[in-house]
Amino acid sequence: MAQRICPYFLSVFINLSALVPNFCHAEDYRRTVITDPSISRRCELLTEKRQEKISNKQRILGMIERNKHLQKITPENKMTVKRKLEENLGHLEHELLLTTTQIQYQEENIVRKGCPGISL
Repeated sequence: MAQRICPYFLSVFINLSALVPNFCHAEDYRRTVITDPSISRRCELLTEKRQEKISNKQRILGMIERNKHLQKITPENKMTVKRKLEENLGHLEHELLLTTTQIQYQEENIVRKGCPGISL
């Protein structure tokens, strides 16, 4: 009976000892993952450019609101001022369209470059 039990325990012990190093390697892998600093810098630059474009978009939206307010309070007899405000509004809306397109391109570029841990 002891002869039967001993090989059984021995085989179980060998199987368990074979599994333990695999767990250790997985933990070691997580601790020793090295991120390339050039990737981090590139991702930081891409996100900074995106943030600049977003702040530019916010400024343009503010100018559009101000332009609309000025159009409302401008007297009817000031024809040239009204015309210039309308032209300016057209230019601002065009800039807003361009900036929105650039932001979308930046976001696609960030995803394409594979920046880890980016939430847009």
